[in-house]
Amino acid sequence: MTVTTIIDKRLFINKTMRYDYNCLLVLLHCLNHRLELAVHDSIKDIGALNHFKSFIDSLYVLYNASPKNQNELRNVCNELDILFLKLGRVLDVRWVASSWRAINAVWKTFPALCNYFCNAANDSTKNSKTRNKYLGLKKRLASPEFVSDLGLMCDCLQELSILSNQLQERTTTLIQGQKHIKRTIRIIESFKVTPGEHMSEVSKLKEVMVFKNIQLSTNTKLITINPKQFKVQEEKISLWKIL
Repeated sequence: MTVTTIIDKRLFINKTMRYDYNCLLVLLHCLNHRLELAVHDSIKDIGALNHFKSFIDSLYVLYNASPKNQNELRNVCNELDILFLKLGRVLDVRWVASSWRAINAVWKTFPALCNYFCNAANDSTKNSKTRNKYLGLKKRLASPEFVSDLGLMCDCLQELSILSNQLQERTTTLIQGQKHIKRTIRIIESFKVTPGEHMSEVSKLKEVMVFKNIQLSTNTKLITINPKQFKVQEEKISLWKIL
């Protein structure tokens, strides 16, 4: 069912109910859809975030389009005693909770991904073009710039995922929903000053340049996401400003 069809049916029901029962109805648009629109509007002007999204999507394509690559990554995870998690897309048409699972998978399988890229870059059975591709992926992944972005996105998407699940609960009232929204906004905006759980772990990188036992190397080509640019547009999901 398309969004247009849903809206048309909603307007028809609203009109019918008002006519038959002579009552005032307030129709609420899907709160999770409002949340998605707010998130997408908030990231439009953050160029570094778009580059980060593109890189995560390239990882998704690399493994989901090739069962062979996925099995090889699973073997590396088993060797390092790391739980294998499937990679997904981020900030696409699905709910923000899906983006959190995708980013969390990269965070948890980070050592396995780096080892896999390193092995593939030195695999003599692959052609030079393929080896260079994996080398480029490894250089980008094993950089303090990327890890910093990864930590920030983990903290933000984790909070947005919690909010998304709260808004999906059938027992959530208007007042409770508004409280959940305001709480999430306060937490995300606090990241401008106080780092979250994942960023706190990443903040030590500048001293040791090691993350999850992987040696990092600075990648001057990467532009990190500025945490101060993060601001969820509350008016896009506010329960009291229904379109």
